[in-house]
Amino acid sequence: MSASLFSTLPPEIICRVFEFADDFSVVAALAQTARIFYHTWRENPISICQAVAPRVFSNLTDAERLLDVQEEAEAVNQSQDSCKQKSIIRAKRLLFNARCASAAAESWVSLCQIHECFDRGEDPHMRPSELARFERAFYRVWTIGVMGSAPHLQDQASAFLDQCSPRELCRLDELGTWATYFNENDFGSLGLDLHDEVWKTGCDLVSKRWMAYQEGRHGIAAPDYTPLNFFAFFDNTQRYLDLIQDE
Repeated sequence: MSASLFSTLPPEIICRVFEFADDFSVVAALAQTARIFYHTWRENPISICQAVAPRVFSNLTDAERLLDVQEEAEAVNQSQDSCKQKSIIRAKRLLFNARCASAAAESWVSLCQIHECFDRGEDPHMRPSELARFERAFYRVWTIGVMGSAPHLQDQASAFLDQCSPRELCRLDELGTWATYFNENDFGSLGLDLHDEVWKTGCDLVSKRWMAYQEGRHGIAAPDYTPLNFFAFFDNTQRYLDLIQDE
């Protein structure tokens, strides 16, 4: 179909084309196809993102929670934005946060070199389930950091941590340990800074809560055959998390 014929399509049809995109790279390509496609994307970013996101994100609930908290933390600054502008900002931030989570996961995979470790079975390389656990913890520690850095949301940070099971706290603490001590914090022009105030706050709050849980309890006998003794995200070491007692 030539570009001149796109203008004859109803906007609802064009929007549906966007919504059936496999991922956001296809959405970006469609938006550059013709002016009518670009305007459709600008008019319907939320509905398009909601349709495409479940096919892209393994942790969509956590990604959307982070978005909600970021918006609440910046509510005063965004109060003058139009509804359409807020929708566009939200869609762009969702994609930015996802790129950050992906970049962090790549850095973690590069550090771990898990395929060189023992007890990995027939599939020694990092698995989708392991990446999903890591990215879930990444979104959650980031969310806690945003809450803890905003005075009017600090009570929510405490309540969020209250809802985390001891096993989840262990995962969040391991993510915080990696973010604080075991990465070079070199994400190029992406804009991710794991040593900024938000991330320091999130890691600190998680660490304190995990230490409070451990006080008076026997330590976990973590495996000694995994990279840097990390174990919270790997499939073959989930049995160690089962040793963590509930409250």
